[in-house]
Amino acid sequence: MTMTRNLADAHGAEKIRFNQLNLGWTVTERELVRKKSEGLPEGWENKVPKAYAPSGRLWTPEQVAAHAVHWLSDEFAPVSGVVFELEQYPMIGRMGAYGF
Repeated sequence: MTMTRNLADAHGAEKIRFNQLNLGWTVTERELVRKKSEGLPEGWENKVPKAYAPSGRLWTPEQVAAHAVHWLSDEFAPVSGVVFELEQYPMIGRMGAYGF
């Protein structure tokens, strides 16, 4: 985070932006295969307990990509040096404690 902010500061006059996305648990194809091999049932990613994911589901790669495109758009051109958390519980990190 410090490097993102320092690079944004150092290169702002050049109109080069530096932003950072800190991703929470994202359900990729590889993650689905891994969790299936660990014994989780089909569709587990849509039934995550609300104590660990208030929405009841996890990020998908498509959602992350859409978010990244949004931040890269001209609409956010003045934004630089931002660290954005794509996480449901960024401060307390509950995902590591769950049995998934």
